[in-house]
Amino acid sequence: MTNKPFAEVIVDISARNLDRVFHYSIPPEINVPLRAGARVVVSFSGRKVEGYIVGFSDVSEVSGIKNISEVLDPETWLPADLIALAGWMADRYMCSTVTAIKALMPAGARTTGQTFFVPADSPEVVPVALLAGLEREVFDYVCRRGKVPQKEMFSRFGGRELETVLKELGSRGLIEVVRVIKPRLKPRQVQVIELALNREECERVIKDIAGKAPKQGAVLRTVYEYGSLPAAELSGLAGTTPATVRELIKKGYLAAKTVEIRRDPYASRSFTETEPLKPTPEQEKALQRLQKAITCSRLETFLLHGVTGSGKTEVYLQAIDCCIKSGKQAIVLVPEISLTPQMVERFKGRFGNLVAVLHSRLSAGERYDEWRQIKTGRVRVVVGARSAVFAPFDKLGLIIIDEEHETSYKQEDSPKYHAREVAIARGRLTNCVVVLGSATPSLESYSRALAGRYSLLTIENRVSGQALPEVTIVDLREEMKAGHRSIFSRELIGRIGDVLARREQVILFLNRRGYATFIVCRECGLVMKCPKCSITLTLHADEHELRCHYCDFRIKAPNICPDCASASIRQFGVGTQRVESEIARWFPDARVARMDMDTTTGKGSHEKILNRFRDGGIDILVGTQMIAKGLDFPGVTLVGVITADTSLNLPDFRAAERTFQLLTQVAGRAGRGKRPGEVVVQTYTPEHYSVVYAKNHDYRGFFREELTLREILEYPPYCSLVRIVISGKTENNVIQGSEMTASKLSQEFSRYSLGITQPLLGPAPAPLSKLRNRYRWQICIRGTPGSLLRRVIRKALESQQNDPLFATLKVSVDVDPLGMM
Repeated sequence: MTNKPFAEVIVDISARNLDRVFHYSIPPEINVPLRAGARVVVSFSGRKVEGYIVGFSDVSEVSGIKNISEVLDPETWLPADLIALAGWMADRYMCSTVTAIKALMPAGARTTGQTFFVPADSPEVVPVALLAGLEREVFDYVCRRGKVPQKEMFSRFGGRELETVLKELGSRGLIEVVRVIKPRLKPRQVQVIELALNREECERVIKDIAGKAPKQGAVLRTVYEYGSLPAAELSGLAGTTPATVRELIKKGYLAAKTVEIRRDPYASRSFTETEPLKPTPEQEKALQRLQKAITCSRLETFLLHGVTGSGKTEVYLQAIDCCIKSGKQAIVLVPEISLTPQMVERFKGRFGNLVAVLHSRLSAGERYDEWRQIKTGRVRVVVGARSAVFAPFDKLGLIIIDEEHETSYKQEDSPKYHAREVAIARGRLTNCVVVLGSATPSLESYSRALAGRYSLLTIENRVSGQALPEVTIVDLREEMKAGHRSIFSRELIGRIGDVLARREQVILFLNRRGYATFIVCRECGLVMKCPKCSITLTLHADEHELRCHYCDFRIKAPNICPDCASASIRQFGVGTQRVESEIARWFPDARVARMDMDTTTGKGSHEKILNRFRDGGIDILVGTQMIAKGLDFPGVTLVGVITADTSLNLPDFRAAERTFQLLTQVAGRAGRGKRPGEVVVQTYTPEHYSVVYAKNHDYRGFFREELTLREILEYPPYCSLVRIVISGKTENNVIQGSEMTASKLSQEFSRYSLGITQPLLGPAPAPLSKLRNRYRWQICIRGTPGSLLRRVIRKALESQQNDPLFATLKVSVDVDPLGMM
């Protein structure tokens, strides 16, 4: 809140030269308290735009300061640490400040704008008399209607000429353009009916009217029984009509009032209350260090490296309990929506209504209401996916990032932030504890822990005392030599049969959905590709269609070749849909389910599948990486990896690390109960070090070998990496723009030492060289981590932003990218 005369506002306009503070006066008619982070409507270059207050000042260096036009929603404002965090993100990820601020806001709190044309207050008579043709027609229509939405105007009159006419009428002062900005969502309010009498009076009235007006009596009895009811439900429950309810309100027996209703995604769920478990000695040691840092409000980042099944979640729960008892709040991030149901159950079971949930599968209204619950301090713990790191707590004491190595913590759209980095930055701003947990930490995190930048906590044993599962590697080349052509090796088929005979459960993992990876004509060699993206189309057998998993282009799968009319169309590669189909053929009595992006589109679909699996209604669960991490099902004693080579062969320097992590994580789903687990990994490259170390559950061995390679190649964590992707609809423009950008970068780099032998890689076509009808080239820059590298890149890009060529191109900057496609 402030009593200063000027508000410092960042306007919502994406232009580099406008990425700065503008001063606006606070008019006396705005009688609500204003805070930094509040959203306002301001006048900017003759139009109404949304803006965000980031501070206040007593003086302004410019004259003619305009007033703030409107405060959008006084309740939706951001804590001071989030405003500072937006500034840090803008610098770190080389985006505009307003882009960073908008990332902090919940989807439901964003605004919608509508443009209207209205008559001027006093149009001059002479110019009006001169109007003719379309100008006269448009002007008369606006005067007759009084207020015409832009969409209606262009629908009625259409054409390019209309834009010229509207500009001309505006310049003559005959019509005005009005921009109305309002929040997309507001708190949900409903009318409820309650008794206007005390209960004794109500009993008397019910007796008096029961014989004369039975329907009115029924309504009164219903309200008497329930206390209060939504108006929309009351008449139905009482077996009458809304008119009867209105009559009773007129008589003064009932009263209507408007109340806010929370859109609670878990209102219909009940959670079994749980008590803290006795920690193992390793858990206790980790907890003591965490609790000490939380109690002392000491800024510290911990890396909790615990094997799969070691009870990291129980450590999180007890650390959060300490945080709450210290009067503070906690955020817990999970990497996948598929982890959320099980995580929510654990946290709601321990902390009840003190827990709010934030993830993309909630409706916009549910997310908005959860955000408001957090904002008003009604909850103390937030569990959610990546964007939950922005939960608007004002007494933050702890941020936990479970499975910190996961790539889904990286945002693919601008701002291209990494939730792990943002959490640590927010920890610095709020002096809170940050915990990064994983069985397979990223190389960056583990190397920082060894260097002392993070505090390393290690749990090397499972809570149950069970050994880690035995891993068997199957060489698929040998299967081929033996004439065994199934997608399941003989070893895997035998193990599945044994497990089913013991009435235990199986997880089959393949990180590729669909039925077949691609289809090809054996006559002419045609491979069916997406016309919009440089990627093969994936066959989905149930719908008999080919789909692009990038732009969702779909066509019916052909039975004959579109080029040569041959019938020799064949399927190649394997997806989860085919695994599901084949396993049902091998084991027809087994209950099989599939969990991937195709089977989990509906709300709550993840939870339904996982609940069936947990309750023993599924024998074999087939899925992609959403089943590979974090899930804890004691009945699973066998995990099968259909092919370990899917991630290993990607054109990415992190391919070996991803493969090791996936294999280790999915192997960790087996043997978490009383019965020992076993894992079968099928691969064409059994000698690859990522496969060998995963077989032996040897994270440190993999870390040492991979780190040596990264040092030789000068890749992270030995440098900072920035990827610039230049895209456009005309390939020649993209190539020319890429070459110009590379040249400009080379000029700038020649002035500085970036500590790398070859800082500039490219320009070259991106691995995915065409996406959604846009051609893509990339430039990769390596340098010593720090602000110098970003400053040099920013200077190079800003020097060419006014070039007409770049008006046709999109330049995307990704700092420390996790994907190179």
